[in-house]
Amino acid sequence: MASTSNFEAKVLMSKGKRATAAYIHADCAATRNPQHLKEVLDNLLNPAKSMDDWDTIDWCKWLMAAGRTPDEFASTGRSEKYP
Repeated sequence: MASTSNFEAKVLMSKGKRATAAYIHADCAATRNPQHLKEVLDNLLNPAKSMDDWDTIDWCKWLMAAGRTPDEFASTGRSEKYP
């Protein structure tokens, strides 16, 4: 089962960072326990990988941006007025 999940995560990730992040965002909005998020994070945050792997850091930025670019996400946060 774990290898199937890993395969599904790799197929999803092969669609690109923006498409994967948008799909994960929609999955999180639609379900309580988004399986695809877990699978993608298991793949990205594998303990065998180096913590400073630039691609992993970039993937995390795209996932946080939820389908927007990381720059769009950052500018949205900067433009908000906080009390």
